[in-house]
Amino acid sequence: MKDIHFKKALLTLSILFACQAHALELKTSYGSINAGYANWNTGFENTHRGEVWKATADFGAIFDKGEFYSFYESNVLNHAVEGRNHVLSAQTHIRLFDSDFSFMGKLYGQFENTWGDELNMMYGLGYLGWSGPSGFFKPYVALHNLSNDYVSKKYGQANGLNGYVVGWTSAWFFDLWGEKMVLSDWNEFELDRNDAYAEQQHSKNGINGGLTLTWKFYPHFKASATWRYFDNKLGYDGFGDQLIYMLGYDF
Repeated sequence: MKDIHFKKALLTLSILFACQAHALELKTSYGSINAGYANWNTGFENTHRGEVWKATADFGAIFDKGEFYSFYESNVLNHAVEGRNHVLSAQTHIRLFDSDFSFMGKLYGQFENTWGDELNMMYGLGYLGWSGPSGFFKPYVALHNLSNDYVSKKYGQANGLNGYVVGWTSAWFFDLWGEKMVLSDWNEFELDRNDAYAEQQHSKNGINGGLTLTWKFYPHFKASATWRYFDNKLGYDGFGDQLIYMLGYDF
């Protein structure tokens, strides 16, 4: 089953990238590789999931007609191979009629988790007009389609339409005592989930996001701390959070 989810993720990622490739003028691109440590037992809520060593990579590109961002994460590297899990995410905004409004598409896949593999696919409208040298705020509203392993005894398979999502990505670039800093956030409200997924995640609605402070202390090198927060998400009943500490290299 997890091979099917992974193939769906690769297919959707290819479609998102192919759509964005029609943009002719590349304005900028960016990417990084990162490694670090996270602890589920620190933060405002102890979720009793222990320590996690992880590695991540991300890549993004901004074109005249839209933008593309992708992210990969390998978790629990301090455990045996069968205890690890992986996250794959890709998001695109394609400008509508050269305006600041966009078609937004996103996939967010989690694989080999104890609460089940799942691939979230979102299709909706976004806005790119709130961007400048000091930062950006890019909101979106999207339909939520789900491919998931979970089968409810009462409601059946969790697959299919899974309500809708209201979310954003944002960042603020600033200097602190002569050092380059970035405060960034991504957040999603999952609303009106289907009955089977609501049963698995303990609610019809949920929150998923992360707030990150990054210190760019040397050309290409950076250190970051993330408050990873969620509510009725990641198989957890109620509010939970995690603190993540990473070192990375920008290219």
